[in-house]
Amino acid sequence: MPPSATAEDERGLGVRGPVLLLLLTAALLLLRLGTTPLLGPDEPRYARVAVEMHRAGEWVTPTHRAGEWVTPTLAGEPWLEKPVLYYWLAGAAFSLFGETEAAARLPSVAAGVLFVGATALFGARLFGRTAGLHAGFVLATSLLPFAFGRAATMDMLLAAFVTVSIGLFGLGLLGIAGRLAIPVAWASMGLAALAKGPVGLLLPGLVVGAFALIARDGRAVRRALSPAGIALFSCVAGPWYALVYRAQGDAFVDVFLLNHNLARFTSTVHHHPGPFLYYVPILLAGIFPWSGLVLPALAGARPRGSRERLFVLLWLIVPFVFFSAAGSKLPGYVLPCLPPLALLVGRAAARLSREPGAFAPWAGPQAVTAVCVLLGSLVAATPLLLLRMHEPGWILLVPAGLWAAIVVVSASAWLARDPAGRDPAGAFRLLRIGGAGLLLLVSMSAPPILARQQSGRDLFLRAQGRQVLVWGAWRTAWMSGYFYNDGRVREVAGLPALFDAARGGPALVLAGRSERRQLEAVVALRSSALATDAHGDTLLSVELR
Repeated sequence: MPPSATAEDERGLGVRGPVLLLLLTAALLLLRLGTTPLLGPDEPRYARVAVEMHRAGEWVTPTHRAGEWVTPTLAGEPWLEKPVLYYWLAGAAFSLFGETEAAARLPSVAAGVLFVGATALFGARLFGRTAGLHAGFVLATSLLPFAFGRAATMDMLLAAFVTVSIGLFGLGLLGIAGRLAIPVAWASMGLAALAKGPVGLLLPGLVVGAFALIARDGRAVRRALSPAGIALFSCVAGPWYALVYRAQGDAFVDVFLLNHNLARFTSTVHHHPGPFLYYVPILLAGIFPWSGLVLPALAGARPRGSRERLFVLLWLIVPFVFFSAAGSKLPGYVLPCLPPLALLVGRAAARLSREPGAFAPWAGPQAVTAVCVLLGSLVAATPLLLLRMHEPGWILLVPAGLWAAIVVVSASAWLARDPAGRDPAGAFRLLRIGGAGLLLLVSMSAPPILARQQSGRDLFLRAQGRQVLVWGAWRTAWMSGYFYNDGRVREVAGLPALFDAARGGPALVLAGRSERRQLEAVVALRSSALATDAHGDTLLSVELR
């Protein structure tokens, strides 16, 4: 048994706790899953690629061309930005449930359940049952895993399989798991590479390498480089990479490896810059309402005398530094850092439940309360921010904001009681219930707001499947047409292309604010507005006078 686990806190999860944890996770992720339209520029594009792969017939017929499942396509052209795993899984979901928003998000839901369950299991094996369950509930009731566990993107797939891989490597190298742990870790790493590319191989490799170096354990590298594991990785990830390179040649290398992996890491070519500490507020907000417990978690994470704590600390630090050093930054990139952070929070919560006075001086009740109240106030102020943005649905989020403030203030007050009567376990129960309640309220109130602010679905309802030409519109607005207008959407450079289209009869044009003014100023064209979104993008019917 690891030195950090107590005799009465076994390293198995049991049955009742994990079942409740997984049921809660699945229920929160599935609740009203299809109510919110596909958001941003990415969800509709990725879903459309999966639709085209699904319609190619590979899920319903035994015979099909290899290219139909090897090469993703968008509008019939090769789409090589991301690997294929999400498209396969979403295509399977479309076959079972139809081409809906909920089906497009099911791969992330399944990955989110795996993400939470694997973290709880690893926590139990490393630090004991109580710590493992705490860690699982931290992830199940936090904001960032909830958001990406309901998104039609690759981020949660990558995070889940990287978590399984790193966790199994850790258990294997620490002597807690059997001989199969490391080969299965390699297989999971293969799935991570199919989910989002080389980063699925790189992150586990960096964590294992850092552990071997700092622990001065050269045998760890030899154990990690398992021939059986490498063979499994090759069998899982190798065939698709070989076949897509055979089909696309240097185009695959240029687009996928050089542009969307190397250039994304080394530059801001994809217009997602951020400072080095970009992910600090993302992590703190991402595990809300548990954010205040980061302080005692880090205070108790000193690795001296514990290889388990050293491994988990490196599991947190190495990916965090990796993503912080990258030129391109987005909130979803940091998801792989959440499981080790949740493990440290879970361990701290278990310790505080046994020793209510075990706060470090700089991580005592006052500091925890300050962090909780600060972040709770920011969450509670979200409706006011939406009001300033003239969002008509701002009042819908008022109950969620008030609930968040009440939960964190109540939990903080509970933790700040006199040490003689303090019951931290009660505060943790309150945070579990409060976090689940917050996610429930958000899932009930946020969909109409997100539909107005982050989707162009309503613009395309008036198109009714007709071709839409895009001139200067916001990417989030016009890329919704890939899914909501059956892919019949195309960017044009300017007025000459619109004149050409209008010669054949009325043309549909999705224009930005300034482009709409230019169109309406052209005497030779008659423009009539059909729909306008919250950002001023307008669907117009344009014809020659």
